[in-house]
Formats: sequence, structure tokens, C-alpha cells
Amino acid sequence: MYVFIDDSGDAGFRLGEGSSDSLVIACCVFPDADSAELAADEIRKIRSELGWHTSHEFKFSKTRADIRMQFLVRLAKQNFFIRAIVLPKKDIDSDFLKTEHKSFYNFAIQSVLSNSGGTIQNASIRIDGSGGREYRKAAIAYFRRESQAKDAGIIRKVSFVDSHRDQLIQLADMVAGSIRCSHDSNRVDSGQYLGALNARIRDPRSDIWVFGVPR
Repeated sequence: MYVFIDDSGDAGFRLGEGSSDSLVIACCVFPDADSAELAADEIRKIRSELGWHTSHEFKFSKTRADIRMQFLVRLAKQNFFIRAIVLPKKDIDSDFLKTEHKSFYNFAIQSVLSNSGGTIQNASIRIDGSGGREYRKAAIAYFRRESQAKDAGIIRKVSFVDSHRDQLIQLADMVAGSIRCSHDSNRVDSGQYLGALNARIRDPRSDIWVFGVPR
């Protein structure tokens, strides 16, 4: 099993002063390497059809609406499911998480992994981001410790990767952006991108958890 993780929003808490109202973490979960590679090939194909350079990155926030839709409609036909969390920052009570941004980000990721309902097992996990060696080492240890407290079989391997070089991290970015957009009632296009992913959302293994809302 292969899991690709990215976010939308930011980990800051200067609400009303530039920070996003929420943080979204999206996991695109592939059952096997073949399924993951087929999806990566489809992304490369879309990029080629657009005439983009091979290094051009798909990012929700920087992609035109029509290209977003084309991308999402085509990738929704691939074999993966989605586990995600939406964290409205107004519902976060911890002063520690409000001031330690990396800890808030890590908390969000482990919350998804630790509450997967058994859908994520023996997974090779790739997370967008770099950070220093000590941060990566501490973050990986944290993910393992917290997930194993609920299910020792969730994580096989964790690595941080550069989104420019990973097609499926770019997919996770597009999914995370679609989810956060769907929770913004001020946008006229709030629901259309997530709607394009309906086939993946309807998968019984998929879940979008709004933190603080009883499940």
C-alpha cells in the first residue's frame, strides 16, 4: 500500500491577518505499486498534452480552473481512495499547537493515519516537505509512535519527498485543494472540484473528517 500526503492551507493561527481559516491534510492511498504508477503516468500524459515542461508542477492554487477540472476528472478514474482531515482552526484549543506550527502540521497528519479505520495498512508513506534532518527524524518517530498506539500495522516506511519530483504528491495537493475549496462558502466554485472526484469520494474506504464534528 502506498500513501501520498499533502496539505492545503497553512499551519499559522493569525486568523483574519493572513492565515488560512483551516488546514487540510489529504492522503491519496493506492493499494499497490501498479495502481500508483498508472496514476503517475496519467499525470505525465496530461502535462504532455498541455505542452508543459516535464518539471512543471500541478498545484491547485496555481492551476487554472479548467485545467484543475480536467486533471481531477481524469485522475478520478484511477484506483485509489482518499483519507483526509479538515481542521477548522477556531476549534483548536491547544496553545502548544497554536504556537508550534510544525507540531500542528504533524498532529494533523498523524490524526489521519491513526484514524483510518483499518483502511491503511503496511503502508509506504510519502509526505510533501523537506525540513532539516533532525525535524524529519523526529516527525517520523512521532508518526510511528502515535499510529502504533492504535494499530502497529499502519506504517511500513515514511519518507519526505520533493513535490516537484513526485507525481502523486502533486495529486495529493490537488485533492487537498479541492477539499479546502469545498469548505469555503464564499467561493462560487466551492463544490465543483470535489464533485469531480465523486467516484473516489464514494469509495467505502474514503473519508473526509472535519475535526471537532462527531463521527
